[in-house]
Amino acid sequence: MKSLIKIFAAFAAALLAFACQQTKVLPVEISVQLFSDNEVLAQSGVTVSLADAAGTATFEAITDAAGIAKFSVNPGSYTASATFKNVEGGKKVVYNGSNTAITVAAGPVEAPFKLELQKIESQQLIIKELYSGGCMKDDASSAYQNDKYVIIYNNSEFDADASELVIGMLNPYNANGSNKYYSGDNLIYANDNWLPAGGAVYYFKNPLTIPAYSQIVIAFFGAIDHTATVSASVNLANAEYYWMSNVDIPGYTMSKYVAADVIPASHYLSGYQINAGTAWPFSNNAPALFIGKMDAASLKALCTNTEAFDETAGTGNINWAVKFPKANVIGALEVFGAAKLDASNYRFSSDINTGYLKLTYQLGYSAYRNVDKEATEALSENAGKLVYNYALGTQDVDGSTDPSGIDAEASIAAGAHIIYLQTNDSGKDFHQRKFASLKK
Repeated sequence: MKSLIKIFAAFAAALLAFACQQTKVLPVEISVQLFSDNEVLAQSGVTVSLADAAGTATFEAITDAAGIAKFSVNPGSYTASATFKNVEGGKKVVYNGSNTAITVAAGPVEAPFKLELQKIESQQLIIKELYSGGCMKDDASSAYQNDKYVIIYNNSEFDADASELVIGMLNPYNANGSNKYYSGDNLIYANDNWLPAGGAVYYFKNPLTIPAYSQIVIAFFGAIDHTATVSASVNLANAEYYWMSNVDIPGYTMSKYVAADVIPASHYLSGYQINAGTAWPFSNNAPALFIGKMDAASLKALCTNTEAFDETAGTGNINWAVKFPKANVIGALEVFGAAKLDASNYRFSSDINTGYLKLTYQLGYSAYRNVDKEATEALSENAGKLVYNYALGTQDVDGSTDPSGIDAEASIAAGAHIIYLQTNDSGKDFHQRKFASLKK
């Protein structure tokens, strides 16, 4: 009997092993090919990343002379992405893009998957930092969020004329808000020439030049010393700073719109109100911020012709948006709230920005742009001035950090010139900083 039992057990084990062999998932050989403007981009030596839908595995492969990267992966859903720099016609350009719709089935895959890359020429004026999430009050009773600001930086060796610079935000105000600009999985303006700007669009009333490798700070609401109220906040009472004034916008009557006496009236921005409301409804945790360039006459015509306003989100001035031309956008930052990632959707179309920065708000964190390590280290005047071992990212709390390892603010204090990264991918260009750079 024992012998029969042993024979039966061995037979059962053999059957189980055979069944496992029959159901074993075999890797599939696939390839990803680079494209730009719907034409093959035959660029060798580019690293292509392939990430599974669950975010548990990432694969990398290098393109050959035909711009093709080859992988061996299990069936499933993947996102392919790539970024590389080049010099064309004497100008620095970046190619960047992703394909989130790669589905690998069992069996052979003959045709390469397409990875369309956007060609991005470096802009002089960029968003260097956005501080919008606020911080906790001293007694930890609630969050303090009247201290928002943005830093605009001249990312070049030449002076920049910022006189026609405009600042705006997209509808909906929160990434996790109801977004009626989607048709299925696609933004209705993905292949069009406009973006839905809501709230208000701000502009500079006076001529402005930003010197090479320099910046301006713009307070959104209170251009005051907020540290007098909340110690963890920031001091925005500085004669060199600018302020998004409500003086010329009758509908904006919120008391938090104030400026310190030290800020000259010549540093007051003005704006055109688009939606009904008593204040600029800039999101605390998931904004879509853009900067652009537009002359005064064109901006006034765009923002005051209510007959041409977009009403995709609904009729009535509470839902209005202006169709801001994509051609006039020079920088964008897409932010998703860390607590509501699953409910969040992109507002910028992929020809303007891909990716997003995850932000945990109310803790004093800011969205800070990453350093372009290669370009910054290549500047001869930076010899001996760059500070490394950057430790102000939030990677230790499920956040992000600057992969360059360069401490930009410490390096600037040491006399270095910083060149920041520009890929038009908010997830690659920015990281979450432990505290606003103005806190030092």
